[in-house]
Amino acid sequence: MLVVEVAHSSLAFDRRYKASLYARAGLADYWIVNLIDAQLEVYREPVPTPQAEFGWAYRQVTFLQPEALVAPLALPDSRIRVADLLP
Repeated sequence: MLVVEVAHSSLAFDRRYKASLYARAGLADYWIVNLIDAQLEVYREPVPTPQAEFGWAYRQVTFLQPEALVAPLALPDSRIRVADLLP
């Protein structure tokens, strides 16, 4: 499963609270379309992390620029241009 958030004013909330909740639920692939910095944030590998808001966080966080390609974990052969996710 993949969850994609589109964030501008909610960016800090999505990073801190939603990411921790999704990690706690075992969601392996969480993306934030960061409209402020015009990039995609890819969160993977949920792990228990006592200092995180809900006790879970993502071990791997990748920031991708518009020219990058990304593929969901569930469909690794389906590549998406980050630019196509941005307005």
